[in-house]
Amino acid sequence: MSSPASGHLSLHERRGASVLWRLVAERIEKDIKTGRYKPGDRLPTEFELASELNVHRNTVRRAMAVLKERDLLRIEQGRGTFVRERKVRHQLGPKTRLTAALQDMERVGERRIIGSERVRVTRDLAKDLRLARSRFARRVDTLTVIDDIVVSIASNYFPLPRLDGIEKLIAETGSFSQAWAQLGVLEYHRSESRISAVALSQKDATLLDLPRYHPAIFVTNINVDADDVPIVVSYTRIAPQQMELIVRFE
Repeated sequence: MSSPASGHLSLHERRGASVLWRLVAERIEKDIKTGRYKPGDRLPTEFELASELNVHRNTVRRAMAVLKERDLLRIEQGRGTFVRERKVRHQLGPKTRLTAALQDMERVGERRIIGSERVRVTRDLAKDLRLARSRFARRVDTLTVIDDIVVSIASNYFPLPRLDGIEKLIAETGSFSQAWAQLGVLEYHRSESRISAVALSQKDATLLDLPRYHPAIFVTNINVDADDVPIVVSYTRIAPQQMELIVRFE
Protein backbone atom coordinates (compact mmCIF):
# COMPACT_ATOMS: atom_id res chain seq x y z
CA MET A 1 0.00 0.00 0.00
CA SER A 2 1.22 3.48 -0.70
CA SER A 3 1.96 5.90 2.11
CA PRO A 4 -0.27 8.92 2.74
CA ALA A 5 0.33 11.77 0.33
CA SER A 6 2.90 14.23 1.59
CA GLY A 7 2.62 17.98 1.45
CA HIS A 8 -0.77 18.13 3.21
CA LEU A 9 -1.66 19.32 6.66
CA SER A 10 -1.77 16.52 9.24
CA LEU A 11 -5.09 15.59 10.80
CA HIS A 12 -4.09 17.25 14.04
CA GLU A 13 -3.20 20.47 12.24
CA ARG A 14 -6.65 20.43 10.64
CA ARG A 15 -8.63 19.40 13.70
CA GLY A 16 -9.75 22.95 14.37
CA ALA A 17 -11.87 22.74 11.21
CA SER A 18 -13.77 19.66 12.25
CA VAL A 19 -14.11 16.82 14.73
CA LEU A 20 -11.09 14.51 14.46
CA TRP A 21 -13.04 11.30 13.73
CA ARG A 22 -14.72 13.07 10.80
CA LEU A 23 -11.31 13.92 9.34
CA VAL A 24 -10.25 10.28 9.71
CA ALA A 25 -13.41 9.20 7.89
CA GLU A 26 -12.70 11.71 5.12
CA ARG A 27 -9.15 10.40 4.75
CA ILE A 28 -10.26 6.76 4.48
CA GLU A 29 -13.07 7.65 2.09
CA LYS A 30 -10.61 9.56 -0.11
CA ASP A 31 -8.27 6.55 -0.11
CA ILE A 32 -11.17 4.40 -1.31
CA LYS A 33 -12.23 6.81 -4.05
CA THR A 34 -8.68 7.26 -5.33
CA GLY A 35 -8.11 3.50 -5.47
CA ARG A 36 -5.63 3.08 -2.65
CA TYR A 37 -8.17 0.68 -1.16
CA LYS A 38 -10.17 -1.17 -3.82
CA PRO A 39 -13.52 -3.01 -3.51
CA GLY A 40 -12.95 -6.20 -1.54
CA ASP A 41 -9.64 -5.00 -0.02
CA ARG A 42 -9.13 -5.53 3.67
CA LEU A 43 -8.23 -2.32 5.47
CA PRO A 44 -5.39 -2.09 7.99
CA THR A 45 -6.42 -2.77 11.58
CA GLU A 46 -7.71 -0.01 13.85
CA PHE A 47 -4.36 -0.07 15.64
CA GLU A 48 -2.42 0.26 12.35
CA LEU A 49 -4.60 3.11 11.10
CA ALA A 50 -4.40 4.88 14.46
CA SER A 51 -0.62 4.64 14.34
CA GLU A 52 -0.45 5.79 10.70
CA LEU A 53 -2.76 8.76 11.27
CA ASN A 54 -1.43 9.55 14.76
CA VAL A 55 -4.84 9.42 16.43
CA HIS A 56 -6.45 7.37 19.18
CA ARG A 57 -7.83 3.93 18.26
CA ASN A 58 -11.32 4.98 19.38
CA THR A 59 -11.23 7.81 16.86
CA VAL A 60 -10.55 5.33 14.05
CA ARG A 61 -13.28 3.04 15.38
CA ARG A 62 -15.89 5.79 15.23
CA ALA A 63 -14.80 6.82 11.73
CA MET A 64 -15.07 3.19 10.56
CA ALA A 65 -18.55 2.89 12.06
CA VAL A 66 -19.71 5.97 10.16
CA LEU A 67 -18.26 4.65 6.89
CA LYS A 68 -20.01 1.33 7.49
CA GLU A 69 -23.32 3.19 7.92
CA ARG A 70 -22.65 4.84 4.53
CA ASP A 71 -22.21 1.37 2.98
CA LEU A 72 -18.58 2.06 2.12
CA LEU A 73 -17.25 -0.65 4.43
CA ARG A 74 -18.32 -4.07 5.65
CA ILE A 75 -17.07 -5.80 8.79
CA GLU A 76 -16.55 -9.56 9.03
CA GLN A 77 -16.23 -10.89 12.56
CA GLY A 78 -12.78 -12.38 13.06
CA ARG A 79 -11.53 -11.32 9.60
CA GLY A 80 -11.47 -7.54 9.62
CA THR A 81 -12.92 -4.55 7.79
CA PHE A 82 -13.29 -4.58 4.01
CA VAL A 83 -14.16 -2.05 1.33
CA ARG A 84 -17.69 -2.91 0.27
CA GLU A 85 -17.96 -4.43 -3.18
CA ARG A 86 -20.30 -3.12 -5.88
CA LYS A 87 -23.00 -5.76 -5.77
CA VAL A 88 -24.27 -7.19 -9.02
CA ARG A 89 -28.07 -6.99 -9.08
CA HIS A 90 -29.25 -10.07 -10.98
CA GLN A 91 -32.93 -10.57 -11.69
CA LEU A 92 -34.18 -14.15 -11.79
CA GLY A 93 -36.67 -14.67 -14.58
CA PRO A 94 -37.56 -17.02 -17.45
CA LYS A 95 -35.14 -15.41 -19.90
CA THR A 96 -32.98 -12.99 -17.88
CA ARG A 97 -29.24 -13.43 -18.26
CA LEU A 98 -26.41 -12.19 -16.08
CA THR A 99 -24.49 -10.88 -19.09
CA ALA A 100 -27.25 -8.37 -19.81
CA ALA A 101 -27.22 -7.16 -16.20
CA LEU A 102 -23.46 -6.64 -16.35
CA GLN A 103 -23.69 -4.65 -19.57
CA ASP A 104 -26.26 -2.36 -17.97
CA MET A 105 -23.83 -1.79 -15.06
CA GLU A 106 -20.85 -1.33 -17.40
CA ARG A 107 -19.03 -4.20 -15.72
CA VAL A 108 -16.89 -6.89 -17.32
CA GLY A 109 -17.83 -10.52 -16.70
CA GLU A 110 -16.95 -13.91 -18.06
CA ARG A 111 -17.67 -17.59 -17.49
CA ARG A 112 -14.65 -19.87 -17.03
CA ILE A 113 -14.74 -23.66 -17.20
CA ILE A 114 -12.75 -25.25 -14.37
CA GLY A 115 -13.73 -28.89 -14.85
CA SER A 116 -15.87 -31.40 -16.73
CA GLU A 117 -16.89 -34.98 -16.01
CA ARG A 118 -19.40 -37.61 -17.17
CA VAL A 119 -21.37 -38.66 -14.09
CA ARG A 120 -24.24 -40.97 -13.20
CA VAL A 121 -27.21 -38.93 -12.03
CA THR A 122 -28.21 -38.90 -8.38
CA ARG A 123 -31.81 -39.39 -7.27
CA ASP A 124 -32.49 -35.62 -7.00
CA LEU A 125 -30.70 -34.84 -10.26
CA ALA A 126 -32.58 -37.60 -12.08
CA LYS A 127 -35.84 -36.07 -10.87
CA ASP A 128 -34.90 -32.55 -12.03
CA LEU A 129 -33.55 -33.75 -15.41
CA ARG A 130 -36.41 -36.25 -15.75
CA LEU A 131 -34.00 -39.09 -16.37
CA ALA A 132 -33.86 -42.67 -15.13
CA ARG A 133 -31.42 -43.32 -12.27
CA SER A 134 -29.28 -45.44 -14.59
CA ARG A 135 -28.63 -42.53 -16.97
CA PHE A 136 -25.67 -40.16 -17.19
CA ALA A 137 -25.15 -36.42 -17.39
CA ARG A 138 -22.23 -34.19 -18.33
CA ARG A 139 -21.17 -32.01 -15.41
CA VAL A 140 -19.45 -28.78 -16.37
CA ASP A 141 -18.07 -26.72 -13.48
CA THR A 142 -17.79 -22.99 -14.12
CA LEU A 143 -16.76 -19.77 -12.41
CA THR A 144 -18.45 -16.45 -12.99
CA VAL A 145 -15.77 -13.76 -12.80
CA ILE A 146 -16.70 -10.08 -12.70
CA ASP A 147 -14.01 -7.40 -12.79
CA ASP A 148 -11.46 -10.15 -11.99
CA ILE A 149 -13.39 -11.22 -8.87
CA VAL A 150 -14.98 -14.69 -8.56
CA VAL A 151 -18.61 -14.10 -7.61
CA SER A 152 -20.09 -17.56 -8.12
CA ILE A 153 -19.31 -21.21 -8.78
CA ALA A 154 -21.72 -23.47 -10.65
CA SER A 155 -22.01 -27.18 -11.30
CA ASN A 156 -24.06 -27.53 -14.49
CA TYR A 157 -25.54 -30.90 -15.46
CA PHE A 158 -26.51 -31.55 -19.08
CA PRO A 159 -28.49 -34.69 -20.03
CA LEU A 160 -26.69 -37.38 -22.03
CA PRO A 161 -26.62 -38.59 -24.73
CA ARG A 162 -28.73 -35.71 -26.06
CA LEU A 163 -26.15 -33.00 -25.30
CA ASP A 164 -23.01 -35.07 -25.77
CA GLY A 165 -20.00 -32.85 -26.52
CA ILE A 166 -21.52 -29.70 -25.03
CA GLU A 167 -18.49 -29.11 -22.82
CA LYS A 168 -16.30 -28.62 -25.92
CA LEU A 169 -18.81 -26.24 -27.49
CA ILE A 170 -19.05 -24.18 -24.30
CA ALA A 171 -15.25 -23.95 -24.18
CA GLU A 172 -15.15 -22.84 -27.83
CA THR A 173 -18.00 -20.31 -27.71
CA GLY A 174 -17.97 -19.23 -24.06
CA SER A 175 -21.77 -19.44 -24.15
CA PHE A 176 -24.36 -21.99 -23.08
CA SER A 177 -26.83 -20.49 -25.57
CA GLN A 178 -24.51 -20.89 -28.55
CA ALA A 179 -23.52 -24.39 -27.47
CA TRP A 180 -27.19 -25.42 -27.22
CA ALA A 181 -27.92 -23.87 -30.61
CA GLN A 182 -25.20 -25.97 -32.26
CA LEU A 183 -26.81 -29.06 -30.75
CA GLY A 184 -30.27 -28.13 -32.05
CA VAL A 185 -31.73 -26.35 -28.99
CA LEU A 186 -32.76 -22.98 -30.40
CA GLU A 187 -35.33 -21.95 -27.80
CA TYR A 188 -35.19 -22.35 -24.05
CA HIS A 189 -36.25 -20.70 -20.82
CA ARG A 190 -35.80 -21.08 -17.10
CA SER A 191 -38.63 -23.11 -15.63
CA GLU A 192 -37.64 -23.09 -11.97
CA SER A 193 -35.25 -21.46 -9.49
CA ARG A 194 -34.82 -22.62 -5.89
CA ILE A 195 -32.89 -20.42 -3.44
CA SER A 196 -31.39 -21.46 -0.12
CA ALA A 197 -28.11 -21.21 1.81
CA VAL A 198 -25.23 -23.67 1.88
CA ALA A 199 -22.03 -24.32 3.81
CA LEU A 200 -19.05 -24.19 1.46
CA SER A 201 -16.44 -26.82 0.79
CA GLN A 202 -12.88 -25.72 1.41
CA LYS A 203 -12.28 -25.49 -2.35
CA ASP A 204 -15.36 -23.31 -2.94
CA ALA A 205 -14.56 -21.11 0.07
CA THR A 206 -11.06 -20.48 -1.30
CA LEU A 207 -12.35 -19.62 -4.78
CA LEU A 208 -14.99 -17.24 -3.39
CA ASP A 209 -12.56 -15.77 -0.83
CA LEU A 210 -14.90 -16.64 2.05
CA PRO A 211 -14.27 -18.41 5.36
CA ARG A 212 -15.66 -21.94 5.62
CA TYR A 213 -18.19 -20.87 8.26
CA HIS A 214 -19.59 -18.09 6.05
CA PRO A 215 -22.84 -19.20 4.33
CA ALA A 216 -23.20 -18.77 0.59
CA ILE A 217 -26.35 -18.32 -1.46
CA PHE A 218 -27.30 -21.60 -3.14
CA VAL A 219 -29.46 -21.45 -6.28
CA THR A 220 -30.80 -24.40 -8.25
CA ASN A 221 -31.84 -23.39 -11.78
CA ILE A 222 -33.63 -25.64 -14.26
CA ASN A 223 -33.72 -24.64 -17.92
CA VAL A 224 -36.01 -26.37 -20.41
CA ASP A 225 -36.39 -26.34 -24.18
CA ALA A 226 -39.44 -25.31 -26.21
CA ASP A 227 -41.04 -28.70 -25.46
CA ASP A 228 -40.52 -28.24 -21.70
CA VAL A 229 -37.76 -30.88 -21.60
CA PRO A 230 -34.89 -30.07 -19.17
CA ILE A 231 -31.61 -29.20 -20.87
CA VAL A 232 -29.59 -28.24 -17.79
CA VAL A 233 -29.77 -28.25 -14.01
CA SER A 234 -27.34 -25.81 -12.39
CA TYR A 235 -26.28 -25.76 -8.74
CA THR A 236 -24.74 -22.34 -8.11
CA ARG A 237 -22.91 -21.11 -5.01
CA ILE A 238 -22.86 -17.30 -4.82
CA ALA A 239 -20.75 -15.00 -2.65
CA PRO A 240 -23.45 -12.94 -0.88
CA GLN A 241 -21.26 -9.85 -0.63
CA GLN A 242 -20.90 -9.83 -4.42
CA MET A 243 -24.39 -10.42 -5.77
CA GLU A 244 -27.99 -9.52 -5.01
CA LEU A 245 -30.77 -11.69 -6.47
CA ILE A 246 -34.00 -10.01 -7.48
CA VAL A 247 -37.34 -11.75 -7.93
CA ARG A 248 -40.07 -9.55 -9.38
CA PHE A 249 -43.79 -10.34 -9.32
CA GLU A 250 -45.61 -8.78 -12.23
